[in-house]
Amino acid sequence: MKTKPLLELVNKPWENFLDLDVHASEIEVFRKHERTGRPLGVDSFIDRIELLLDRKLKPEKPGPKKKDK
Repeated sequence: MKTKPLLELVNKPWENFLDLDVHASEIEVFRKHERTGRPLGVDSFIDRIELLLDRKLKPEKPGPKKKDK
């Protein structure tokens, strides 16, 4: 397993990174995405994943879909 890219991203000793305090609002965002199964990230990241998977991942408008005429 290659850990170097992740360690470079964190840019500090791993133990220090794991000891960081996480705010309750940040934890709730993670939990929401765990419950929905939707990816967490900026729109450009999610757009790229949608292209790679050829699948919609962002939530769509609720309710019945309009029929094409």
